[in-house]
Amino acid sequence: SFLHLQNCMTKHQVLATIRQMQQFLKGQETRFVEGLRIMKHRLTNLQNTVTKAIPDLQTVFCPKLEAPANGKKFGTKNLVDHEVHFTCDPGFQLVGSNSRMCQPNGSWTGEVAHCKDISLCTNHQCQNGGTCTETGDQVQCICSQGWTGPNCQYQTQTVPPAWSITNDPAFSRKPRCAQLDRMQHCSCEAGFHMSGTTENSVCQDVNECEIYKLEGVPRLCMHACINTPGSYHCSCPPGYKLFNDGKNCEDIDECALSLHSCIRGTTCINIGGSFQCVKPECPQTAGNVSYVKTSPLMRHYRQTLLIASSSIVTSLRLTQISILLRSVK
Repeated sequence: SFLHLQNCMTKHQVLATIRQMQQFLKGQETRFVEGLRIMKHRLTNLQNTVTKAIPDLQTVFCPKLEAPANGKKFGTKNLVDHEVHFTCDPGFQLVGSNSRMCQPNGSWTGEVAHCKDISLCTNHQCQNGGTCTETGDQVQCICSQGWTGPNCQYQTQTVPPAWSITNDPAFSRKPRCAQLDRMQHCSCEAGFHMSGTTENSVCQDVNECEIYKLEGVPRLCMHACINTPGSYHCSCPPGYKLFNDGKNCEDIDECALSLHSCIRGTTCINIGGSFQCVKPECPQTAGNVSYVKTSPLMRHYRQTLLIASSSIVTSLRLTQISILLRSVK
């Protein structure tokens, strides 16, 4: 520890070292500032020399550009290397350059910009030979014969499909039609489809039960599907009730719900879709044997035990007979 104390600096030595560092940094700062002053002086001399040697160039201007009709211009300066930009109002498309820059020769880069009126039918495609018409800010497709829909994308149904019901008036509806721009538009309620021609159309019920009978299509109902106008519902066989999901069936426990007709002295046993009334009968006693009424499950185990006991008793009797015969001999 004595050597460790000898190696430590005293307070005066530390302060002396700090003062030496401060003087060193001050000297460095002075030399740095002097170097900056010299560099600034040299740059000023160089600037003056260049200014005197090269005469001022004449300022170049490009012709003033105007905003296109039905559009706007951004940027007001027409000096060299300055840019202007153009946009068009809604419903118009820019033709030409959307940005132009002033060049040293006094001309603008790019082409003159102007705004072109856009037809609504340009972006509205009518399919299958349909013709696009404009009325104000609305477009409409006039479909050729045999086609219908907003873009003439649906084929008109002239023959009802196999899964529609046509022989029952309850399964037919008149379509809802509206006149729009001298054209009649018709639609059907949910669960119905359009059938017939444009002039004589009718809404026929969609038989969901028949559609979901097709191979590869998931079943709608666990048991039976009943079609209704515009919809369907599921039904279950006797002794079952419809589950909460409206599709699956679950057994009705007539015994637990007291829906059975078993008379007194009989026991109700629930089975799938029905119930059975069973009258328990005990076999005649053999020896010191007694019976008690149990549940169906316990009766099953009791019967098993009785069969096993009977087998044991038979075996004992055969043994006794064999011993008796040997003693007689």
